[in-house]
Amino acid sequence: EETPSERVHAWVRRPQAAATDDGGPAPLESVTVDAEAALGLARAGAALYFRAPEELENLLVPGLCRALGLAFAGRYPGDGRPRGEIETFIAGRGHVTGWHTDFQHNFSIQLRGSKVWRFKRGPVLHNLRALTPHYNSRSAYEQQMKLHLLSDPSSPDFRPPEAFFEDAEEVTLTAGAVLYHPAGIWHQVECNSDDSVSINVSLSAATWAELVGDGLRQLLWASPALRAPIVGVAGGLARTRAAVEAMLADVRRRAAMLTAEDLLPPAMLEEPGLPSRVNVATSRLGSALLLRPGDRFSFSRLAVMVELPLGHSQADDGTTFASSQSEASDDGEAADHGSSGDAGQSSRDDRGAVGAGPQRIYALHVNFGNEEVASWLRVRVTTPWPLVSAMTWLQNRHLACRRAEEDAAAALSGVRASDGLGAFTARELLAAAKSQRSITGGGHMPAGSGGARAAVQWARVARLLRVFCHCGYLHKLPSKARGARANGQSRLRGRLLRHVGSTAATSARRLRRSGAAVSSGTRQRVRAAEHAHTRRGGSSK
Repeated sequence: EETPSERVHAWVRRPQAAATDDGGPAPLESVTVDAEAALGLARAGAALYFRAPEELENLLVPGLCRALGLAFAGRYPGDGRPRGEIETFIAGRGHVTGWHTDFQHNFSIQLRGSKVWRFKRGPVLHNLRALTPHYNSRSAYEQQMKLHLLSDPSSPDFRPPEAFFEDAEEVTLTAGAVLYHPAGIWHQVECNSDDSVSINVSLSAATWAELVGDGLRQLLWASPALRAPIVGVAGGLARTRAAVEAMLADVRRRAAMLTAEDLLPPAMLEEPGLPSRVNVATSRLGSALLLRPGDRFSFSRLAVMVELPLGHSQADDGTTFASSQSEASDDGEAADHGSSGDAGQSSRDDRGAVGAGPQRIYALHVNFGNEEVASWLRVRVTTPWPLVSAMTWLQNRHLACRRAEEDAAAALSGVRASDGLGAFTARELLAAAKSQRSITGGGHMPAGSGGARAAVQWARVARLLRVFCHCGYLHKLPSKARGARANGQSRLRGRLLRHVGSTAATSARRLRRSGAAVSSGTRQRVRAAEHAHTRRGGSSK
């Protein structure tokens, strides 16, 4: 009686419909009717299916996504809707849903009556679309088949012959039972009770192709040549192909810059959900990351920081801010979020009143290269006034580095992915944050010695860096000092090996010249020691 669908779908099989050529049952026809007509069709033996109430979807779908560890892959980019739905199925004895495959992963819950399920391994691993030969309408046939053939199936048939299903596995579902059947598996369902009611929870997790493809498209949008509309190409095949070859070289260069860090910042794997609002003054996101002033950072190639014009108060220099009292949410969230429990924390900590007074609000967007320009990760960042100069410095440096990189690309000078984007040190950002005092005349810096004030400001900057590394705006680069130490350790190991090899070779020569009786194994070890020493540049005499 309650369904979010205005219409109900009914499966009917016309009495005069003929069986399929391979001996299968006559295909079903799906008709869409209102609730009153649906009840009449159900009394006449038709099966019904319709969306379950939204409250049930909001309860079961996110819970299953969390239980399966889907993290970001369990929600659509942008609005964050769960990637799943629930349908209700009502059927009577003898109703058969013919052999077909689905592209979702399904959990079927039998509420009343019973059904017999038959299964046979499908032709494609991780199929993109279903195969639905049980429908009379073949309107989706061409789309389904082109994706089916693209997926390199073990069988290219739209529907295998009936003999293929003779050894199918069979499962009977009774009231209270739950059945999982994966995407791509052939299945047939028969109702063997007078009244069957079941619900089906279908999950459509994001694919790696979607994640990587969106990231790559976003990088391509940065190229003026690739953003250009395709015009003036008629009649100029050779010229147009030459231009495309040049653009493909640019595509390959940009694709080589994309990294796993760009695509998967730590916040993308947060459970029970992605962080949507973060207050830098109190956040403990990324608190496990150890930082020093000499540490180096670069910008993610898929992150963009947008300042939001939400405030109403103004500073002396005319800059507009949002106050902590008037701060308004534009994403429907009521509290800041952090993996360590930012929500509900006081805005004042033991390092000063960094959470009070004027603030600036930003929106961090990561990976939005799709038709809807929907971000896989969007975080609303509240930044306290003492860090405004640091934020301005980061934004300016980010834009300057992107311009320089595009200029280098236009000049064909090349940019290596390992270079990172706009590398800088924490010390540089700290200096930018300290310049805030020249604007505020001390502002919110607490009273005390210069050393204490410097420690407070470093704590703020370090917290900002941790939040941005966790949310994917920044990447912490490997320490050059660690690399130098590793090289030094490698050289030391080489010297030790040469020394040990020389000692072993000397002992081997003495043993050989002594004429003492030795075993064959000892002789082999002697020759091996002499050979290793010679290879390292030692004397063989």
